[in-house]
Amino acid sequence: MWVVCWIHLKLGVLDDTLVYYIIGDNGASAEGTLNGTYNEMLNFNGMAAVETPEFLSARIDKLGGPESYNHYAVGWAHAMNTPYQWTKQVASHWGGTRNGTIVHWPKGIDGKGEQRTQFHHVIDVAPTILEAAGLPEPISVNGAKQKPIAGVSMLYSFNDVKASERRETQYFEMFGNRGIYHKGWTAVSRHKTPWILIGEKTPAFDDDIWELYDTTSDWTQANDLSKQYPEKLHELQRLWLIEAVRYNVLPMDDDLVHD
Repeated sequence: MWVVCWIHLKLGVLDDTLVYYIIGDNGASAEGTLNGTYNEMLNFNGMAAVETPEFLSARIDKLGGPESYNHYAVGWAHAMNTPYQWTKQVASHWGGTRNGTIVHWPKGIDGKGEQRTQFHHVIDVAPTILEAAGLPEPISVNGAKQKPIAGVSMLYSFNDVKASERRETQYFEMFGNRGIYHKGWTAVSRHKTPWILIGEKTPAFDDDIWELYDTTSDWTQANDLSKQYPEKLHELQRLWLIEAVRYNVLPMDDDLVHD
């Protein structure tokens, strides 16, 4: 990205270039197991038990070298996702999905060093760029009809810090870990344990436990309100199912490895 910015700077057009810098692709990863791993592929092949503390200690001087494919332990993943819960793979909780983003466009954004709190999703980047460039959404590309872009442009918020957010609803799902955001509320359900890649006995999807959070006052998802507001939880669970049907999420599959 910095090469692109340098080129635009040399061309004298950097101030009129819309730059998105998304810090990470999702939360910190827990695939390194509880102990950490010398070779992450061992866990992916059901061999995590091989990497005992003694096994790892014997190879400590080789970590980071050409013979290793090491990965930090689960505890570090949780620490790097603080103050959110959970980790990569767990799409339900913000620890598995939320990242900071920097937007740079001096000629398009009047404010300097400001923050925006409107809820948006990575799928909203493309519609924002199209609106900023004054381009219509493509209907056909090389003769192939395109599906409508699901995102919502963020452009409205660039120069209005108090603008009402235009993305009111967003579903999440990965390996059966489910979540939905709707008008400040989130309903979330962790289905799988992210560091157990093979052999986990998962519950039936209908037996998963759901949590409820009001992120307008609890943005870290720390205070589960599912017992206090069961009807709100049911409302969001139903909305998740509607969105899942709409975007072809069903049928769900929680199997990481197929025979």
